[in-house]
Amino acid sequence: MIADVSDNDFTVSLSICRLRLRRPLRAGEAPAIRGFFGRQFEDEVLMHNHGPNDQLVYQYPRVQFKVLDRHAYLVGIAEGSELLQRLWMGFDSTTLGNEELPVIDSQFSTNQHSFLLSDDPIRYRFATPWLALNQTNFREYTQSRSQSFRLEKLNKTLVGNCLGMCKSLGIRFSGRISADCTDLSSIKTTLKGQGMIGFVGTFLLNVALPDLIGLGKSVSRGFGSIERRSP
Repeated sequence: MIADVSDNDFTVSLSICRLRLRRPLRAGEAPAIRGFFGRQFEDEVLMHNHGPNDQLVYQYPRVQFKVLDRHAYLVGIAEGSELLQRLWMGFDSTTLGNEELPVIDSQFSTNQHSFLLSDDPIRYRFATPWLALNQTNFREYTQSRSQSFRLEKLNKTLVGNCLGMCKSLGIRFSGRISADCTDLSSIKTTLKGQGMIGFVGTFLLNVALPDLIGLGKSVSRGFGSIERRSP
């Protein structure tokens, strides 16, 4: 893992890389891109998050696949960044392995991002639907008619998602994480053929996060991708 830690302010700096493949795609094709790379690099656990005997690896995904503005994106975090940088050296922009992947062009970038608490809330938007609800909080959310209860449920869930991601990445904060999901709205989406409720729009969070990483469920398949917005 590429990480720099400051004992004074608990800041962690991680390597983040982004690979963009420009080709016509639909928003729901991120799982297909993930499957494509998973097949080509089946020995790389970070590409598909499955270990021996196809056992699921329970950690925040270090490599995430997204489709934004009809372009495919691969985002690597920490060890995932190291992996994508290594694979990029042998990547051909028109074919990969034995399968065709027509690409008009590709761009690769990498940088260090410092994860830290912010004095003021930062505005982000979900560029892809955020899957906030599991079976338990789905029932609680949908059965309640109280808008304040629903908002508090989303706020707590978003904080929990952020805390879970940070814990998996070895990040800890001395202060309190807070979120405000007032400006989110629900939409219908699908995951593995099943109907789901997702949330899109802008939200406030007092943690500095890199663009395009995911929060919530199924971030490796492109859900919950965030982008920083102007205040």
